[in-house]
Amino acid sequence: MKYFLRSVKYFVVLCVLYVVLVWLMNYVEPSGLGLWELLLHNINGQKGYLMIGGFVVLAALYPLFGFMRSRVDDCDIVADRVRIDNAMRLFGFRFVEQKEDVLIYRAEGLVHRLWLVFEDRIEVRKVDNGVELYGIRKAVARVMLQLRAYIANRRFEDTQNE
Repeated sequence: MKYFLRSVKYFVVLCVLYVVLVWLMNYVEPSGLGLWELLLHNINGQKGYLMIGGFVVLAALYPLFGFMRSRVDDCDIVADRVRIDNAMRLFGFRFVEQKEDVLIYRAEGLVHRLWLVFEDRIEVRKVDNGVELYGIRKAVARVMLQLRAYIANRRFEDTQNE
């Protein structure tokens, strides 16, 4: 069910982006038609049907490539909690709750949540020799890189203290 809802959300986002793009094109170079007439004119026809089919396929596949799991080795969910919080806070995520060995973060602010289409949940889970991050691809990739830098810095701090 979650997969289907994500697909529907992204289909709606694609449709809204298309309407905004058509409105901007009509605003820059007016065609004499209203926005809805222009949309109907563009959609009715073989190219319009292909575009709608492309939107459906892209929205159906987006949950497969739009979310990711990434692992950060040598990171302890308890000992490196401050580093994890700092990496999340740097990209606009705040701690929401903890369930056993899982930390859950959500985006701060309505604009950030809208930008992520309310798919703003990042889970940090304890695994064998590190932590695993799961969530929307662009946010997880950014946080993961920053967290790896913090962990590398911790190793440097440990060698300086000896």
